[in-house]
Amino acid sequence: MNLEENLKRCADNIRWLDKQIDGIAIPSDVRCRLAGGCLYVALEHQKAIVLLIDNKIYGPALALVRLLIEAYVRGVWLHKCAAEVDLEKFKVDKLERLQASLIADIELLEGFQSKVLSGAHNNSWKKMCSFTHTGFQQVVRNNTAETIEPNYDAAELIETLEFANATGFLSAIAIAGLANNNSLANAVLRKMQQSS
Repeated sequence: MNLEENLKRCADNIRWLDKQIDGIAIPSDVRCRLAGGCLYVALEHQKAIVLLIDNKIYGPALALVRLLIEAYVRGVWLHKCAAEVDLEKFKVDKLERLQASLIADIELLEGFQSKVLSGAHNNSWKKMCSFTHTGFQQVVRNNTAETIEPNYDAAELIETLEFANATGFLSAIAIAGLANNNSLANAVLRKMQQSS
C-alpha cells in the first residue's frame, strides 16, 4: 500500500472511530475523567499526524509520535494502574514517573503481558525523542545533498501512519473500557484487525 492509500485508509478509520465513540458516556469520577482526557488527546494526535502528512508537513507529524504514545500510555495507566495519590499528583503536574515505568506497570495487567509496549519503547524511544526535540533524526531528514528541505522516506511516513492508526484504535478500545462497553471494544478490535 502506497502513501496515498495509507492516508485514505487512516482518514477512513478516523471517521469510523469518531462515529463509534462520539457521545459515549463514561463515569464522571476523577480516574475516568483523567484517563479519558489522555485517550482523547491520543486520538487528536492521531488525527494531527494524518493531517500533517497529508499536507506534506512531515517534521511535526513525526514529532507527534512520541506525544501520541505518551497520551495513550498515560490514559491506560491512569485508568488501570494509578493509586489515588498518583491521581492527585497528576492533577497538579507532579507525577514524576518515567514512560518506561508506566509501561512496566501496564504490562503486569492481563492483555498487556505480551510486552508489545515495552518492545516498542525500547526500540524507538530515543528516535521518538529526537524527532520531538529537534534532534539529529529530525534535522537529518530536512537536508538533501544540495538544500535544506524535507527529505523523508515514504516507507518511514507509511510506518508513522500505521503506528498512529494502531494507537488510535488502541485508544478507542481503552475509551470503550472506561465506558465498560465490551461490544464497542470488540467492534473496534474487529475493525483494527480488518484494517491491518
